[in-house]
Amino acid sequence: MKMQVKVYATLRPIVGGALAPVQTAPGQTVRELVEEMLTRWPDLRPEMVDEQGNLLPRIQIFVNGRSIAFGDGLATVIPLDATIAIFPPVGGG
Repeated sequence: MKMQVKVYATLRPIVGGALAPVQTAPGQTVRELVEEMLTRWPDLRPEMVDEQGNLLPRIQIFVNGRSIAFGDGLATVIPLDATIAIFPPVGGG
């Protein structure tokens, strides 16, 4: 099953647009989603994870509008019809 992940700012040029198509399905975890994205788009790796593969603190992932930081983190299970958004740090002025 395909799902679309909304990506923002510096992540968009890496995945080729505002939506990243992934095969991750409901019932899988956000960790599995991130791993799939890093495999498909290797240039995301330095933007999203450290050398040990841990999600960088500056990356915010939301499932249905709620930060995974306030849930089970990368172990958050993706529900059916989920809306997922990934935000890198955004600069500007």
